[in-house]
Amino acid sequence: MSEPESKGPVVAAVVGTLLPGDVGKPFTDADRIRAMVSHDWQMLGAQYEWAEIHGVSKGLPHGYFADLLGRAAAAGEQLGLAFAALRDAEVWRDTATEPATANHRNIAGRAVAEASGLWAVSAGHAVVNVVARVVRIHSKAAGLDVKLSWTGLPAPFDSGRLANLSLNPETVKYILAAARQTGTVALADLVEPLDDLVKSAAWAALAARRDAGYHRLRPQSIEGGVPSVNPWATDQAAGTLTLSVSTFSDYVPPVLEEVVTETHAGYEALSSAMRDVHDRLPEALRAAGVPIWRTP
Repeated sequence: MSEPESKGPVVAAVVGTLLPGDVGKPFTDADRIRAMVSHDWQMLGAQYEWAEIHGVSKGLPHGYFADLLGRAAAAGEQLGLAFAALRDAEVWRDTATEPATANHRNIAGRAVAEASGLWAVSAGHAVVNVVARVVRIHSKAAGLDVKLSWTGLPAPFDSGRLANLSLNPETVKYILAAARQTGTVALADLVEPLDDLVKSAAWAALAARRDAGYHRLRPQSIEGGVPSVNPWATDQAAGTLTLSVSTFSDYVPPVLEEVVTETHAGYEALSSAMRDVHDRLPEALRAAGVPIWRTP
């Protein structure tokens, strides 16, 4: 996605491919619409100074809104990286399969597809931290501290584990309950897209593949790889174990097309949720007592 020449610092950028030059897919009008979600989240960071002054005037800790909008901008960039990696995975998916290059295609295509998933999960983590910090501003959301082991409003720029939440059903459940406890519809509305996201099959599949690649036994991408299950078979009646040895491996690697389809579905679910959260953010902040932007 080309950018016009700027007279000031660039605060948001969306790339259509991670490949050099024009190797990647052409950027279509539909791609530009999808990329705007990433762009809009990044642009929230451009307003951190004004928001910071406004937050301090409402009694929030110094740096609270700089931290919050910094996380929002980072979420936008991470979503953009997921978008670019997904498009590159689709290039490999659409590349003709030839026996001599099949392994290269499978490994490279799967690599960028899974990289897209990694960035998508990271973006989800950033978003849930933004949403939790908005909800916690409301005085009636203090019950969230017990569930998240917080001791009040999270300290700005705290890099500790407790201050940095992960996007998962349990955490979202706590945040949604706290939002509803405030009695303000706008705060509950802010959390609900994330609640729908973590309950979706598309997101669960993306997170599961990320977990396998991150710290579990990741299946190899080539034929002849080591199976992801124990090769010993149990004969319950005889109480024996057997291992079949063959000249040819029956291991079937993950199918590239299926991995890309799964990544695409997870990305779309996240992008849709982030679009909704972004649109609901002004009203949610107003409900929390710190109106930053005008609302309809």
